[in-house]
Amino acid sequence: MIWLTWRQHRKQFLYTLLAIAVVAAVMLPTGLSMRHTFVNSGLAACIAKLGGTQAVLTENCQQLSENFGNQYNSLTFVGILFVILPVFVGIFYGAPLVAREIEHGTHRFVWTQGISRTRWALGKFGIIGVAVAIIAVAYALGVSWWFEPLVTNGGGRMGYVSFDVQGVVPIAYTLFAVALGIFIGTLSRRVLPAMGISLAAFIAIRVGIEWGARQKYMSPELAKVPIDSQAGFSQFAGDWVYGSGVDYADGKPMVGVNAIHCSANGNVSGSFTSSAVNRGDGCGSSALNGAYDWQLYQPASRFWDFQYIESGIFLALTAILVWLALNRIRRLS
Repeated sequence: MIWLTWRQHRKQFLYTLLAIAVVAAVMLPTGLSMRHTFVNSGLAACIAKLGGTQAVLTENCQQLSENFGNQYNSLTFVGILFVILPVFVGIFYGAPLVAREIEHGTHRFVWTQGISRTRWALGKFGIIGVAVAIIAVAYALGVSWWFEPLVTNGGGRMGYVSFDVQGVVPIAYTLFAVALGIFIGTLSRRVLPAMGISLAAFIAIRVGIEWGARQKYMSPELAKVPIDSQAGFSQFAGDWVYGSGVDYADGKPMVGVNAIHCSANGNVSGSFTSSAVNRGDGCGSSALNGAYDWQLYQPASRFWDFQYIESGIFLALTAILVWLALNRIRRLS
């Protein structure tokens, strides 16, 4: 089985290795450059001093962060490419696995050679699954290393793009894409339709879970910072922020005010979109007495909890799809 699987899929393996080499050729020099600048500019040491503290003096590390961002934030768009790679790897291997045999009619010959359909399927699924898992692990480790300076500089690992390409979820996404391609292939019986349908189904499921379920994995936390503390929420804490605003002491929201704090001279500064607060008002004015900034968020410390929850969901879906594919194969003629 191993030799036969290699013979059938060696071109795919070679193309995959070539693609990995191209990605590595982009990641390695840019990653080394980012890490060199991140450390030598003093930004890494500055952020490390904050220690993940949520409320910090607003000027801390700000200029260093802006300088680094101006130089490297454009590379964040490369993250979009990293998001779609697992699905293409998965579908590239999964969709043709059964559909190609049926489309060419070779399944009738294979299943009459003394190997049961179940044994044949499990052998093929297992070999391809292990190979793809190894590719996904290498991919996840490489991208996590590449992304680290960008996410530390304010993006955080909990953000939509950075969460999807780091940790263990890329491995789960890839295995799910393989299983989805295999199952759709048993239904469509043709390779190209199987790949197209699998891609559309993968996107729909990923978007549904990402935007509809992920926020509900764990209850968010609420943090408050009095405006007279001369501090604001740190962009380097790495939290996933659902929403923020400013409330009066009685809990009523300040309409048109996103965030405010007391400056060193005692005046109010921050983000204003209406006349709800006058810039000339002092922090001691009766209207602002007891006011506070608030932030609803998922702490950065929950990154691995969210990773394991989402990976568990996609691995469970993978197991279901493999089971459904096996049942379909037993009934194919």
